Amino acid sequence: MAMGSGRCLLAVALAAASLSSAAAASAASPPPEQAGSSQESTSCMPCSRAYIGDTYLNTFMGHLPQHRDLAETYGSGDLCKGLSDEIEVPTLSELHRQLVGEGSHRRMVYSLKFGQDSMVNFLDTYDANLVIIEKLPSGVFADPFELQHFVERKVFLDVAVFGDTNLELPSALSNRSAVEIHFDIRPSISTNYNLVIELPLHARYPPLDASGYATVEFGSPDLFLRYRKKEINPISCLWTLKNLGAAPAERPTWRIPCGDQAHLGFVSSITFLSALVCSVSIVLAALIF
Repeated sequence: MAMGSGRCLLAVALAAASLSSAAAASAASPPPEQAGSSQESTSCMPCSRAYIGDTYLNTFMGHLPQHRDLAETYGSGDLCKGLSDEIEVPTLSELHRQLVGEGSHRRMVYSLKFGQDSMVNFLDTYDANLVIIEKLPSGVFADPFELQHFVERKVFLDVAVFGDTNLELPSALSNRSAVEIHFDIRPSISTNYNLVIELPLHARYPPLDASGYATVEFGSPDLFLRYRKKEINPISCLWTLKNLGAAPAERPTWRIPCGDQAHLGFVSSITFLSALVCSVSIVLAALIF
């Protein structure tokens, strides 16, 4: 009886071990779509749509997972079938990103290098541009009016800001935003296939902090190559979108100066007295003169 009971327990233990090892193996090897999510993917969008971000960033603005595969947003089935077949598309070989400047007004500088093998032949056949989508952290914004001047001066082909575009709100009352930049890659041919792009950014007034600084960290941007044949049919025109799948190692951080909670009473008193003295001076000047 004891031997039979021992054999049953041994069989149950072996079965449990087998199930746990199978579960561990399945967890260690991600599903096919997750394993390829970091690789380059290709999709398409109608030429009538000016921006990727108006739909693509709904997940970001809706506080859902920030990284969503482009194929989930735009067509990747029959609509795009054959658009990227037998096309040698330029690849991004290097990407560096750094935050330049001091204080509350800085520039995000992107340094990119494309592969040289197919760039010239590709641009002879296709209209192409680089699309950068920078999802800004809380407390940082881009001025859409300032960026439009870059478009007017032909620095950018096009630009759009999504999310909270109220420039006056402090960090505590504002929502996050994102910038989509369209940049012409043709000048890279004359600069050894290198591109340098600068995006001006500004800091909102952060909440009070005893350290005197609020620190924000930038995530990785999304980069796409958007292209179409130069001879197009306006009715069936489609942009092909290639996710360059490049995530830079640099994650820039920005230490934004802020007020100290301990100084709140003193600063408030001085501000009130200054406003009172100025108001009384204006009233007396009006009565005397």
